[in-house]
Amino acid sequence: MTIEHPSRHSGASEAFRPHQGVLLECRDFVCQRVREALAKAVGEIEDELQARRQAASSSDESQKLIELQVLLRSVGAGVDRAFGTGFEEQFQERAKTSNVVGTIYQDENGFFPELALVDDAEIDDTLTVRNLAARLEKSCEAENQDLQTRVAFMLGESDIDNAANPIGPAAICETLKDICWAQDASGERRATILEMLVTRLTGEMSNVYHEVNALLVSRRVMPNVRARAKRGKASQRIAARKRDVAAGEPDASDVVKQLFSSRSSAGEEPDWITRTGANELMQLLNGLQRGQSDVAIGGQSFSLATDTSASGNVISALLEAGLGKHVGSVDGIVIDVVATLFDYIFDDSRVPDPMKGLIGRLQIPVLKLAMMDHSFFSNRAHPARRLINALAQAGVTWDGPLTPDSSLQRSAEAIVLRIQNEFSEDPGVFASCLQEFETYLVEQERYADARAATLTERLKQRERQELARKVAQDALAAHLANEDIPQVVRDFIAGAWLKVLAQAALDSGATSEAPVSSERWREAMATVEELVWSVLPKQGAEARQRMVQRLPVILRTVKAGMATAGLDDAGQKAFFSELVQCHAAALKAGITQADPNSMTTARKTAAVGLKPPADEPTPETLELDLLSRGSWVELKDEFGEIRRVRLTWISPARTMYLFANRQGQRALALTRVELTRRFATGEAVTADQEPLLDRVVDDVLDELRG
Repeated sequence: MTIEHPSRHSGASEAFRPHQGVLLECRDFVCQRVREALAKAVGEIEDELQARRQAASSSDESQKLIELQVLLRSVGAGVDRAFGTGFEEQFQERAKTSNVVGTIYQDENGFFPELALVDDAEIDDTLTVRNLAARLEKSCEAENQDLQTRVAFMLGESDIDNAANPIGPAAICETLKDICWAQDASGERRATILEMLVTRLTGEMSNVYHEVNALLVSRRVMPNVRARAKRGKASQRIAARKRDVAAGEPDASDVVKQLFSSRSSAGEEPDWITRTGANELMQLLNGLQRGQSDVAIGGQSFSLATDTSASGNVISALLEAGLGKHVGSVDGIVIDVVATLFDYIFDDSRVPDPMKGLIGRLQIPVLKLAMMDHSFFSNRAHPARRLINALAQAGVTWDGPLTPDSSLQRSAEAIVLRIQNEFSEDPGVFASCLQEFETYLVEQERYADARAATLTERLKQRERQELARKVAQDALAAHLANEDIPQVVRDFIAGAWLKVLAQAALDSGATSEAPVSSERWREAMATVEELVWSVLPKQGAEARQRMVQRLPVILRTVKAGMATAGLDDAGQKAFFSELVQCHAAALKAGITQADPNSMTTARKTAAVGLKPPADEPTPETLELDLLSRGSWVELKDEFGEIRRVRLTWISPARTMYLFANRQGQRALALTRVELTRRFATGEAVTADQEPLLDRVVDDVLDELRG
């Protein structure tokens, strides 16, 4: 009798049903790996406690260690089974419940939720688990963020918080807490053992989640997860700002909510001049932008490093030097948020370092702009945001190293230098520079398209040839599948005569259906049908007489077709020598099946055709169908290098795809079959085209909401 796993019953969560099998596979994998790690951890902790006990300097310390050893052995005796059961419960609870972070508009007080009044012990337990989960998350931050994104996708959500991940660190820590808290021991002893177990897991979870992500990639679950920066700085800065807010100043959470709210006064410049300390701050920033080294505010001097090529966060450096003490609450929060935005930009591994350096030189101008115009945060169409997005996207899609002598580097550097020199209080320079840079990008893409277009006529011809060949294959399918026809004749039909028929289809312009109105097509089909009829068994004098009469015509038309197909004299002679034997056999053979003498029957059989079934949709073909002209794709070449190319042309029947790199130096044509294969193997992925700053703002907002 088969015992079904409880999670596979009909009562399991509907939330992840489309990806239920994959998510359960991931759960089982994580559970098994953690159980193995726990078995190892229990032994290591036992050795550690024993060594500490032997080195104990007092009887009280020794007694404490003995109690810990007793508790550890009690936990370890059933941890394997208990973890499996407990982790299943945590998984089910999280998979069934939507824990997606709500929008900031759902509750006026929901941006920084306060703790409800609960029992003190329960708060202590919750904080213990939360702190340990945070430690475990930090040990595998990058892998966990990728996993969290994929799990949210499988649950049908746009995002989930750390606590809601059914196979995340929080679920693991909560399971271990329940195991430890089930033991008969003091709260302090249980918390100590729990912390020791989690500490041992911190060295394992990075590998575990890395392998789970690899498993999900192999199952085609979001193989191209977008890069996400390390979290924490935004919430830390805003939390510190909330603690230090002066009397009468607006609450930090309210200010942040207004900055990011799409309902804020987008397009209306706030009166920043009236804010406390804003004039002094703007003067300091103007001096820093001009490269002055003796600027000051509130009696404190500030300066920037002279290395303009570095991509370090100069705003963070100013904050660490104490700039935040000399400005009002609103401007202080703007500085905090802008610093965090650039932290995220610099942490994005996709953007080349030279482009990060150029974008980094815009930090002071962008900070000034954000102080004057808060719609920078909420308006996705803001020229400054679009400019940073365009710079980053151009860098991401540059094929190969970005060097000082590249046209992109030169163009971007000129744009950045102009903003540094010209921007004071008029934001129009950003719009002007955006237009200039977009013009450069359009011209570059036009140049790349023009160079690639020299190949399109050849590719169109190739596609027409392939489609004509497919039409011919469909027309000949019945003959090729008929085992009563001698193999030598079937080989001839599949080779030389397929070329004859394909050329007839090509000349007629046929791409999907047999060109029955074409005289050449009809003649070629009649010839092959007569050839087939001639090699099938004949019965009776009438049939044999008819064959003798038709044979010269058949041989003549077959010979003419051979010349069209390019078959040399040796090949023609070899086939005719075999064909003679086939005809002799046909004349001698008796009828053992339905009358094959009628050419009408032969034509009817051939006309039916055997068309292959349509391909079932797959993730790869669906992804392929979403591609359009202008889409960026990352292709892995034979050396394992990633090439970023743009789809410049799709053939009329979508069987050929032409790509070119941004520089217009490389062009690559791939058939639909080959491109589908590459998507399936991971050699091709659709490049993330979400604008960088839009993604960064969403990530910062997501962090602050969490």
